[in-house]
Amino acid sequence: MDAVLRETEVVMIAVYSNYSARAKCITDYIHQKYAGLMVVWGGPHCISVPELSLRHADAVCFSEGDQAVLEFVNRLETNADYTTTPNMAFKQNGSVIVNPVLPPFADLDELPYYDYGTDDHFLLNGEFTPLTKNMMRTLLEQYPFYTPAIYVLTSRGCPHQCAYCNNCRYVTMFGRNFIRFYSVDRVIDEVKHILDSLGFIEFVGFGDDDFFARPLKQIENFAKRYRKEIDLPFGLAASARTFRQEKLDVLLEGGLKVFNMGVQSGSQKIIDGVYNRKISLAKTKAIIEKIAPYREKTGLVIILDFIIDNPYETKDDIMHTYRYLMNLPVHVKPNLFFLSFFPGTPIYDRAVHDKLIEKFDETQFRSYTRSVVRYQKNYETFPVLLLRIVKLHKKLRKTPKWLLRCLGSDPVRKLAMLLPDSVYEKGINRLQIQKAWRKSQAKNV
Repeated sequence: MDAVLRETEVVMIAVYSNYSARAKCITDYIHQKYAGLMVVWGGPHCISVPELSLRHADAVCFSEGDQAVLEFVNRLETNADYTTTPNMAFKQNGSVIVNPVLPPFADLDELPYYDYGTDDHFLLNGEFTPLTKNMMRTLLEQYPFYTPAIYVLTSRGCPHQCAYCNNCRYVTMFGRNFIRFYSVDRVIDEVKHILDSLGFIEFVGFGDDDFFARPLKQIENFAKRYRKEIDLPFGLAASARTFRQEKLDVLLEGGLKVFNMGVQSGSQKIIDGVYNRKISLAKTKAIIEKIAPYREKTGLVIILDFIIDNPYETKDDIMHTYRYLMNLPVHVKPNLFFLSFFPGTPIYDRAVHDKLIEKFDETQFRSYTRSVVRYQKNYETFPVLLLRIVKLHKKLRKTPKWLLRCLGSDPVRKLAMLLPDSVYEKGINRLQIQKAWRKSQAKNV
């Protein structure tokens, strides 16, 4: 790494809140060993509050960087005043400069392709190693099948304003939700370019917040061309609000194999009053019932997202989620995420106000892959995590339903209260599925 840094004038790091501790370590190393070398942070962590990232970085891109970063680098090269670059914030003489925000970048087709190349790429994992295609293949053996996969975006923006998501910050900056799409031609051409470059990809994931936000005609065009020109299994995410049967049918014809939808909680009170999703549980249940038969017809894998360890949930709210999970079709896979408070989101501000967290306390950012329970150290969370394992393990799916109902019954819950919460805390954390186990079960989905 030192050989690269010696030839570098600016280091730019894309930062997620979950990985901000890693970004801090790299930034501190650079500042200590290469005094004067500028470190710029960007990415989701930085759109929240620039001042937080400027504790460590010299500059921050807190909105879209497509135009801003180019302008910033051009100003550096010409010795112009870069501290007025829009979409960016800077530390200068002990103060913070936060510049105006540009309008949303409109023509996404003008942007370069995702960089899945290996030339001049390195892997920092204990050692700083030049990236090879064999290493890339291993790194891209990703969820949900743990075969080599790529993930690309075909749009920007989301039709929702969920209280836990940093999309809320973009709405604040831009004044409203802006959803922009890459053209179908561009999407197909880019995926083909990546596949030709790598040569070993077996699955394509589209990481849009809501793929079904596209108009039906665009989806029809995409599915037709994808089947003809790419013909690999693919996955996407959609919401109950934008779901349309005709869109699903078209995409299934195009090769859709993984359908992901957010439910987040089995309690309507939490969905409405805490998460601000404004989607009824009755609607998500109806959609799941409608698409469940496609498992047998087409091999469609259905994945549902839920958020747990939420301090605003009561034990009864948790049991609503448990019963929702219990009543899902046997082959539906639940994704469970521990709630993270991201700066700049309404739920973060609420947690600060309620003194659940300290403002800008970086220890509150959970690790994405190694979260442990913080708030719901109780019996009710234990069967939720246990049920996830039951649903993900082919043999355990045969567990009698009466036994699962028993675990969620009031008498069992009352008996469970006789044990200290520390027992369930340990049990909950042990039920966190390790990566190696997930890989071993991937072909059982």
